[in-house]
Amino acid sequence: MPDVPVIDPGPRATPDITTVIPTFRRPRLLQRAITSAVAQEGVAARVAVFDNCSGDETADAVAMLAQRHPGVVYHSHARNLGASANFEFGVRSVDTPFFSILSDDDYLLPGFYRRALAGLAAHPEAMFWVGTTLNVDERGTIWDARVARWPRAGLYLPPEGALAMTGGMAPTWTGIVFRREVLDLAGFIDPGTAGPSDLDYTLRLGARFPYLLEQEPVAVFTLNSEGFSATQPLSSFWPGWLKMFRNVQALPGLSVAERERLLAALHVDARRMLFRRGINALAAGRRDYACEAADALALHYSQHARAAVLRGLASGCGRIPGMQPALTQAYRLLERRIVRSRRHLQQRYGHLLLPA
Repeated sequence: MPDVPVIDPGPRATPDITTVIPTFRRPRLLQRAITSAVAQEGVAARVAVFDNCSGDETADAVAMLAQRHPGVVYHSHARNLGASANFEFGVRSVDTPFFSILSDDDYLLPGFYRRALAGLAAHPEAMFWVGTTLNVDERGTIWDARVARWPRAGLYLPPEGALAMTGGMAPTWTGIVFRREVLDLAGFIDPGTAGPSDLDYTLRLGARFPYLLEQEPVAVFTLNSEGFSATQPLSSFWPGWLKMFRNVQALPGLSVAERERLLAALHVDARRMLFRRGINALAAGRRDYACEAADALALHYSQHARAAVLRGLASGCGRIPGMQPALTQAYRLLERRIVRSRRHLQQRYGHLLLPA
């Protein structure tokens, strides 16, 4: 692991919070992310950009914003560390009382930091604050507002806080503000978890510390068709889940029954995730990914029927003329039905979105 960079903050107010923004070759979207962070009112923010050796106009884009906003600082790696390691590298640099993690294609909504820091001031026992993140595709369609579907707002204590994140309800860390102390008490992001590193980190914290949840929209997460899980093979993703299971198994402070309950819930999520991602991959013509998902379902969960469905569809798409486009069309129709069923999200939150 390279040394953590020493970034000179320059002559300005001591920042309350650091926005950690790892980036790689998305200068236009990065500008939107940075702008949303420096626009947070009522707090002094340092916006720290960690460039994973983009080699393009990223440095110029950040420099332009830094001229207008002295809280923006920049570090470029001499080589590409990989996405997870870059996130960890950025978080290790944090020396402010609070921090948040923002991907370069996501953005923050007005009032996020002020609301989060007020909540944490009122609840000193809470180690992090969670708000509602809107999951939005590249066309500006809102697919989910997960935290808004939680049964209640308020303070969550361990292990309830971790269990509440299972069942597909885990908050996205784009809408979380962490106290700096969590890094000393619980360590850093685990690069070995790769794709689900955000889920792993929030789960580990929720299993050990209280946190405060408010069902207010505070951030936007972009469902990117060119993102990690949409373009990489399952072999780049599934091992991260297996590492996450081992991390949960090693969590201190949980009883045997609590740990087993949490792991059981995560394995249910994993089985659902593998099958869903396998079908999604088939719709995109990625038959190899679907077969890998089938192998994982059969090997780890003895779900031979679901594995057979994935393998059968993959085989048919490769041999039967017209089956691949038919499957893709059916999947897109299902997606449109899901979007229509969540039309209320667009009506409720659509005015908050920035242009794509």
